[in-house]
Amino acid sequence: MIACLLLIIVIWTISKLNKEIRLWWNKLIQQPFNYYLLIGLLIIGFFFELDNSDRYGCIIYTNPFRVKNILFFVTSIILVLLSFFSEKRTIKLTFMSLELTIWILKLFLFKGGYVVGIVATVDTCISFYDTATLALRLTIINSLLNTKINQIYILICTAIIMSVKIYAFRLPYSFYVEERKWQIITENTKNFLTKGEWIENKNMTEKIQIIFFPENAVLYNFHGNDTLFFNHILWGEESIFLESWVNSKLYFCTFEFKENGKDTLNVNFRYKNEDYTDENYRTQMIRK
Repeated sequence: MIACLLLIIVIWTISKLNKEIRLWWNKLIQQPFNYYLLIGLLIIGFFFELDNSDRYGCIIYTNPFRVKNILFFVTSIILVLLSFFSEKRTIKLTFMSLELTIWILKLFLFKGGYVVGIVATVDTCISFYDTATLALRLTIINSLLNTKINQIYILICTAIIMSVKIYAFRLPYSFYVEERKWQIITENTKNFLTKGEWIENKNMTEKIQIIFFPENAVLYNFHGNDTLFFNHILWGEESIFLESWVNSKLYFCTFEFKENGKDTLNVNFRYKNEDYTDENYRTQMIRK
């Protein structure tokens, strides 16, 4: 954001000193070139996932043709085109103001890319893109208002909005909503499985048995082991990841289940052998 604003300020300052650059700058921020530039940036932002990004941490999405990305792009491009082709200034202003409002809501409610990588930094390209397109939107609205507000005030307004995003709302609100939903799902799974013991529903002497606790689990008679103690659990929806160190060996096991009645589960154990090949064991378990 800072680099983008500095670049714009440098160009604006030079335009005040150099006549040719001033003419070029004035032409760029006036109609119709400001519309051309915004439409071009929207198209670039769509294909390179700059305008609507779900980036978080080390997760990178590389498909621009996701439903949410298409929906936001189509909404913005239609409103900008409606504003561009409208003849009345008030109608132009209405469409651009609506597009700006939707874009700002998207920035705070859905836009990712501000907590990326291992050190959770801001993605420079996304921040640069958002700062530039926001300043351009405000410039277009300013030209439609005929208020002749100095460009420096538009840059200040841009800096305030982007600073609020970067320093106060780096994670979009939708992230917290999804996180809360996932917490409820995992809590329900934990409460369901930790009530009682689960034993294999087979007529045999040594049956697989598993006991879940909130933070760990114990598995009996599984894969040649009398007892396996898993000291790490990741709870999920109809799937639990189990991890354990036994005799300097690391054991991974995924417990996948589907309810088949009140106290009956169809279970699939997915585990790694010592050579790290995957194996599956399907069975049915009942609550004891």
